[in-house]
Amino acid sequence: MNRFIKILLLTVLIVMGFHELGSSVGRDTVAQQSDTVVVIKPIQIIDTTQVDTVSIDTARADTSSDLSRVGQDTGKALSEIENLISVGVILAIIIALIITYFLNRFVVVVLENLSERFTRYRLGIKRMVPVVRLIIWSFAIYIIIAGIINPPLSTVITVLASIGIAVGFAAQDILKNIFGGFIIIMDRPFQVGDKIQVAEHYGEVLSIGLRSSRIVTPDDSVVTIPNSELMNKAVSNTNSSALDCQVVAEIFLPMNVDVDAVKRIAYRAAVSSRYVYLQKPIAIIALNEVHEENFVLKLRVKAYVLDIRYEFPFKSDMTELILNELKQRDMLPQQRYIDKP
Repeated sequence: MNRFIKILLLTVLIVMGFHELGSSVGRDTVAQQSDTVVVIKPIQIIDTTQVDTVSIDTARADTSSDLSRVGQDTGKALSEIENLISVGVILAIIIALIITYFLNRFVVVVLENLSERFTRYRLGIKRMVPVVRLIIWSFAIYIIIAGIINPPLSTVITVLASIGIAVGFAAQDILKNIFGGFIIIMDRPFQVGDKIQVAEHYGEVLSIGLRSSRIVTPDDSVVTIPNSELMNKAVSNTNSSALDCQVVAEIFLPMNVDVDAVKRIAYRAAVSSRYVYLQKPIAIIALNEVHEENFVLKLRVKAYVLDIRYEFPFKSDMTELILNELKQRDMLPQQRYIDKP
């Protein structure tokens, strides 16, 4: 029995030796035929169930963290809004606006009274009114935002951006007028107290606001003109920020009058007028024109007045003085009246 086992073991060893020898010979042959050896590594099997479970848990943790962060930010924003729009803050803003309004009116009335009392400095004082109003309202807005509301910087930027977008779409005309008001105040094509001509409107500038400007016409009518129109139309300035201005008085006379004598009379009338400003030159111009199919002499008296408000009194004074002098010298032809049947 022991001998049989030994023989069996020996046979197994011999078979294994031949098998190993054949394998080595086959490998050598394959190596000779090809220089490339393909090595196949064992495939590592991953437990996908475990990986998916870990990923889902991580995603759930991130989602819950984001939701909690959003909830915290929302709660913080709501608390900031509640603080900004509290009843006390609203009352403080209303009181500040009321005080600013009456302060602005008081300062404007004081400046207007000073300008009328000190005639020499009237235009200079009147030109301070729009600048002072702008400064008062700007300071009041700064106090309301920085002192009363006192919002975070991010909130201010967000609100300003939202307001800018909304106003840009809904109030383009208002923005044009406001921009025109700033340009008029800074560039000064005309100022308060000047006599200007805009299209068919002529008069003295009463005020320059952010939205519109107001002028008073010779008929004592107040005309409100949007600042955008003042920026897009030609504006004629009579006095250009000076207290005196040139005034032209026109008188129509028959062609048969003595032109030299009439010009001397007109010059003496201009010099003797109580409204004339003698430090500037006086010019008398005679023109030939056709009026109602008749040739007439148009006499233009160009002189400066002491104050721009004397423009129309000067014209009336010139007409009366010249006509009275011509009548006294019997230089005007007698009017012939024809009775109509």
